[in-house]
Amino acid sequence: MDTASIDTAKAEIEARIKSWCDAVHKRDLDRVMSHYAPDVVAFDAIQALQFKGRQAYQEHWKMCLDMCAGALTMTTRELDIQVEGSLAVAHAIIRCAMDQEDGSPGEGGYSRMTTTYRRKSGIWLIVHEHFSAPIDMATGRAMWELAPEEAGGRQTVRPIPLGMNTITPHLVIDGAAQAIELYKKAFGAEEGGRLAMPDGKIMHAALRVAGSPVFLTDEMPQCNGSRAPTSLGGTSVTLHLYVTDVDAAIEKAHTAGCTVIMPAADMFWGDRYGVVQDPYGHRWSIASHIRDLSTEEIAKGAQQMMAQAASR
Repeated sequence: MDTASIDTAKAEIEARIKSWCDAVHKRDLDRVMSHYAPDVVAFDAIQALQFKGRQAYQEHWKMCLDMCAGALTMTTRELDIQVEGSLAVAHAIIRCAMDQEDGSPGEGGYSRMTTTYRRKSGIWLIVHEHFSAPIDMATGRAMWELAPEEAGGRQTVRPIPLGMNTITPHLVIDGAAQAIELYKKAFGAEEGGRLAMPDGKIMHAALRVAGSPVFLTDEMPQCNGSRAPTSLGGTSVTLHLYVTDVDAAIEKAHTAGCTVIMPAADMFWGDRYGVVQDPYGHRWSIASHIRDLSTEEIAKGAQQMMAQAASR
């Protein structure tokens, strides 16, 4: 291709990308899908490993649009388009944000986009699309908060540190050092470090349970008013832990010294679920998902459970 033909193709593809962004903004699913070839293979950043064919990808697009209450604004940065004959590749940093009531873009996040186009019958159609986000390897959390430098993304200090989720349980315990050892045996916890007071009490300790961070501290009512469940006479908080084998996990916790409050049983929402309490008063619900159910099926199961409870 000569330079003029390449420039023309680049302009056509850029116009197609703008048309795609506008279709997403207007929530026009048919128009969104008109940009894809029937045999498209897509790698999205969410839900599934891949989508083969326009119909499968359309179902995924519908789910994504239904999840968002308002219009979506798609903004590309650092767009680069390369053309060779009837094939072209475009890559960009793309920001997806849900519009605010006044129409301006609201909160959103950046991801990476790579799109392959094929020209057929004079139209550039997407034959492959790939969206991805960088992940924190310690937690598996997608780091949507990262931004390209031209959008102010150069940061020497991360607002959410690597290895951390956006919310972390912080447990107050009477005997935190002993609890750490029990959590290692009961839940496979890994210790990330601790800070001890001169009297040996733990001011702060960091664990990781199944990849998720958990903080611990000894109760210090004289310092910050914090008290453990054993001092308060119980807890109103339960930590929920998903595992691949709930029965084995509950047995492991019991062997380590936890009390089984509720043995594992199949539940109406599709989990096999049970509850244990550790010797320091904290409760852990443990579950394995065993059935995918619709909202209607879960509601029906809840009604049946409540009716059975009322009849006892």
